[in-house]
Amino acid sequence: MKRNHTNIIFILSIIATISVVCLFVFFLKVIRNKNEHVSAVLITLAEKMREKENVIMFSEKSAEIQATRDSVNGRFVDPDKIDTFVGYLEDLNKNIGGEISVKSIEIMPKTKNTISIKLLVKGNFQEVTQTIYLLENIPYQVNFTQVNINKDIEQPVAEEEKNVHLKIPTWQADVAFNILTL
Repeated sequence: MKRNHTNIIFILSIIATISVVCLFVFFLKVIRNKNEHVSAVLITLAEKMREKENVIMFSEKSAEIQATRDSVNGRFVDPDKIDTFVGYLEDLNKNIGGEISVKSIEIMPKTKNTISIKLLVKGNFQEVTQTIYLLENIPYQVNFTQVNINKDIEQPVAEEEKNVHLKIPTWQADVAFNILTL
């Protein structure tokens, strides 16, 4: 009986050992599967984060490129909107007091993307020179081809209080320049 008892204990211990080893292998496989799943989730999450960073960087670069494009386009005149540019030129010296009139606008057939503009500027000497200075500094790509400043005929002006006629000289400038277009 002692032998039977020893055999039963031996068989039970073998069964317990096999079940412990099987349980250990089972938990090992479960842990390995969980690690693979967590690894796949982390890789997917890292890819999504990279995509989000790329989208943010793309939108920032797109806005920067658009701002640069607007800045560059602001330096050129659109030939379809030349009337807006002419209005800009005529309103250029409202604060100064001179008068700008556009004599001619020609689209140059030989040189592409260039418009030739001729202006007549009238006023006193300071107004004429300040207007030319403003034309030089407009936010467009301008290439002056001709600037002629001359004194116009003197015009008599009546001073109401003393009835004395004063002569104020008027000046005029013929300005021709080329401007780049889109």
